[in-house]
Amino acid sequence: MKSYDYDGNEYTDFGQSETQETVVAVIPIKGVMTKYGTYYTYGAIDIAEIITEAAGMDTVSGIVLDIDSGGGSTAAISPLEQSIKYAKSQGKVTIAHGDTACSAAYWIASLCDYIFANNTLNSTFGSIGVMIQFYSYQKYFEQLGIQYHEIYADQSGQKNKLFRDAEEGNYDPIKADLLNPLAVMFQEHVRKARAGKLKESTDGILSGRTYTGLTNVEIGLADQIGTLSDAIKLAANLSIAKDFINNY
Repeated sequence: MKSYDYDGNEYTDFGQSETQETVVAVIPIKGVMTKYGTYYTYGAIDIAEIITEAAGMDTVSGIVLDIDSGGGSTAAISPLEQSIKYAKSQGKVTIAHGDTACSAAYWIASLCDYIFANNTLNSTFGSIGVMIQFYSYQKYFEQLGIQYHEIYADQSGQKNKLFRDAEEGNYDPIKADLLNPLAVMFQEHVRKARAGKLKESTDGILSGRTYTGLTNVEIGLADQIGTLSDAIKLAANLSIAKDFINNY
């Protein structure tokens, strides 16, 4: 059975291998991260199912996540996190290979055992932070003579209040109740995941700054510069070493 990746390149589907030789499953995480997929893209739930399927196969020795994403929805993190943890529970080596791994995509990369940054030129990591954006068209519609009405029940005064306050220019409630707690959680996650490697003294490393190339290795956001092939080779070698240790 022939299968193709996102770029149209042919590869052997690890679920349809004709031999009993072990393989490394390469699973792409590319573009804006969303919880659900569309007719044209995979969502986090879809990718998580693929990771889980690969983790349950005896013929899969390790998993490489090929990441090229600037991040996306926080709702995309949980299903991927659960599937990676499951893969580890099954003894699978997990490696992240990133060209761009920022924001939610970096959260996912940091869950893996080892992180590759693709190159020293423009591989971009970081953006460890939280933000939200939305548009208000009320004034535009008013200029067109269209009146906008939003009416709440007397018992529903808190409904959408964070966004209503923000629309009026008061951003403090939405930061205090929604954004700040998530940002602290993100920081603590990265500290734990990259313990002993992360150079926290680096300006902006936990407040949303992004970094490129070799700097990612120097400050501990990545472990090594290397291509996707390098990541696959390391996954295979670490899997062999783990099997040797377990069977010794």
